[in-house]
Amino acid sequence: MSLPPRAGHRDPNDAWVDCACGRRHWGLAGAAGLLLVDGSTAPDGEPRVALQLRAAWSHHGGTWGLPGGAVQTGEDALTAARREAREEAAIPPDAGAPAAVRVLDHGTWRYTTLVARVHGPAPELHPLDGESADLRWVPVDEVAGLDLLPAFGEAWPALRRLVEARPTLLVDAANVVGARPDGWWRDRAGATERLLTSLAGGRRELAAGAWLPGTWFDLDADGVRPDVHVVTEGQGNPAAPPDGELTVHRAPGSGDDAIVALAGRLLEAGADPLLVATADRGLRARLPATARTLGPGALRETLERG
Repeated sequence: MSLPPRAGHRDPNDAWVDCACGRRHWGLAGAAGLLLVDGSTAPDGEPRVALQLRAAWSHHGGTWGLPGGAVQTGEDALTAARREAREEAAIPPDAGAPAAVRVLDHGTWRYTTLVARVHGPAPELHPLDGESADLRWVPVDEVAGLDLLPAFGEAWPALRRLVEARPTLLVDAANVVGARPDGWWRDRAGATERLLTSLAGGRRELAAGAWLPGTWFDLDADGVRPDVHVVTEGQGNPAAPPDGELTVHRAPGSGDDAIVALAGRLLEAGADPLLVATADRGLRARLPATARTLGPGALRETLERG
């Protein structure tokens, strides 16, 4: 929450909700929190998460949870999560790249958790508004041993999976482009470039439509932003990808051979899970057994909605 109830309200949404679940929750428009993940300095690659020890006066004071609070007028939940993390823990809004979003929806109230990953040095945590008795980077193996905010404790097993997962999307560009008879054969490079732009474009925004479904990756998340790799081949190779949004691999020969080899390398590098977008049955049969597959239609429909 942003302020103790006794200190007055900055926003009309700073108020309690008598929820259908039988509990009281803070935030008339719901609430949100940031689960910031740092894997850069953890021993043996074990990631750490930024946690807040709630001040004694607050609801469930003395328990550990996420920096977060009520969604304010005119903002969405993901913006609220970043704002609250800045106000409570001095975490810059751009400190981590969005990775997943999970929503606890009670109908009358909802809590949105934004999972983001630090790239570069982890930010220092500083209590700024009196809501934090302590702020700490905690290794994931030690989180369950803390006295956790009850709702966070209930959610932690699913959230831990999101923290440790490395969802990766591998796209068979030729197959996805060719799955729709829209004239792609007249300009394969142009059609491939449009696909690349579509795959990259949604990753620049926080809108709900920019996220891929967590169910595609067998993750308990309402949205996932995977690492994206695209294999092009033949006349699609000249397509120019957007800078820094995805990784394009130009196959010098067989696109299928390149995809099979790349799938193996990605899994060895820690992709978890790996989802391959292709309708090619022969290619699907050659993929590693742990790779999941997705049809081109589902991918294109989701990209177009975003």
